[in-house]
Amino acid sequence: MRIGSSIILLNGYCFQSYQWKFLRPLGSLHNVLKFLDQYNVDEICIIRPVRKEDSYLSFINDLNQIQSSLSNSPISLGGGIRLIRHINLLKDLPIERLHLSNVFLEKNMQVINKISNLYGKQALVATLPIKCVENDLLVYHGARRAFVPLKVSTLDLINEYADELMIIDVENEGSNESFNFKILDNLKFQNNRLIISGGIGPTTIMKAKEIGLASCIIDNRVLHNENYIKTEL
Repeated sequence: MRIGSSIILLNGYCFQSYQWKFLRPLGSLHNVLKFLDQYNVDEICIIRPVRKEDSYLSFINDLNQIQSSLSNSPISLGGGIRLIRHINLLKDLPIERLHLSNVFLEKNMQVINKISNLYGKQALVATLPIKCVENDLLVYHGARRAFVPLKVSTLDLINEYADELMIIDVENEGSNESFNFKILDNLKFQNNRLIISGGIGPTTIMKAKEIGLASCIIDNRVLHNENYIKTEL
């Protein structure tokens, strides 16, 4: 099983996200990647928290940050990749995989097929920020800026076109040993194609190994500065 790390990249600066509501500053992308390289993680997932209209300039600036930062670990990118023109800008970046959320929720086959044709199915990861409410799974829909019921048709699409599915437990994001495994029970998706994030600790990792998950993505709590920042994300 792989062990990775996640980074929130917002306006060229890195943050740790908490419960999909708060951010805590970590530092520049260059310094954060340099720090993570010491741990020899299997993958680093850079997420742009686009939960409303994304400006073209913001997208370009974040890509420039990634282009100028070096890492020994495989890097994946997600957030705001919703249009063909976005995909065309990624060709020369040191990125191995792409994380898509809204594209799957909105069943945007044009973008899905474009990525599959350019990079192959193995480069496509579906990423769903999820919370469990009375045994119902709700997924955050960035374009609507709201949690909506997770549809079986969405999971069917992911099963066919994505290599893996990453579940972010938004209610336990940024905490330790609190990932809600009931999400996986209700999800009914192949364990060997699942990545989990949010509330990951050593005991959680042990359980993930036992049930045959593909990967655990750990929050960067060790990089924390002192103050939370309230955000409108």
